[in-house]
Amino acid sequence: MANTQDFAVVLEKSRHGRASCWNDSYTTQNGHYVGHDGFVVPTCFAEFYQRFPTYVADWVRRRTRGYPAGTEAEDWTQELLVFLAALPPDSINRKNGQKDVIQTFAPARMHGANEARFRSFINRCLSNKFNTLHKKWRQRPLSNPRNLSLEVEYENGANDEFCHANSTFLRARERRNRERDEQRLRLGEFVRLNESSIPCLRRFVEAFGETGTWKETANLIGRKRCEFTRRRVRQVAMRIP
Repeated sequence: MANTQDFAVVLEKSRHGRASCWNDSYTTQNGHYVGHDGFVVPTCFAEFYQRFPTYVADWVRRRTRGYPAGTEAEDWTQELLVFLAALPPDSINRKNGQKDVIQTFAPARMHGANEARFRSFINRCLSNKFNTLHKKWRQRPLSNPRNLSLEVEYENGANDEFCHANSTFLRARERRNRERDEQRLRLGEFVRLNESSIPCLRRFVEAFGETGTWKETANLIGRKRCEFTRRRVRQVAMRIP
């Protein structure tokens, strides 16, 4: 007979006095957390990899979008799998008997145990580790895509053809970086000014930044919640002069 226990997650009050919409109930069945949508959370890395063998590889492919060499993406995938498979020897979680990252999933901290909560937990762990790996990769001179290979004339240094050929590229790259920074600032200001009137706006923006597509964002957060947020964003945007 299955050993089942129900947990009712207490809804917390936000700073605006409304109950948070990001808390879900869950149960435990034979040592597994089960979300209100029926999703069974893996208990360890071995079970996670057996059920989702391409999860990490697909995550790296979406995150890198093909800009590094194929071998780099494969190396990152393997390093992330090793990261999920074993906690550091000095990890405080090992004192609780946990041996891998999957075992550290806590529904109380993630406000539930459905599939969206679990995927958000995994994506957050992968992002933290990937940022460290990517930073080290960018610091390697041969890996940094901003470094340009110089065609050098040993007597006169870089030739005129190289300078003229790359000046347009350098200006275009600087313009793109400036436009991205301006868009990021405008989006941050929009979220800051309107997150009080649009519930979960910041979470929606962060999720879209992680996934990069509307379909994956809707699967992560929930289509109904995303549709509501999009309608509210359109209504607010139409009032902006």
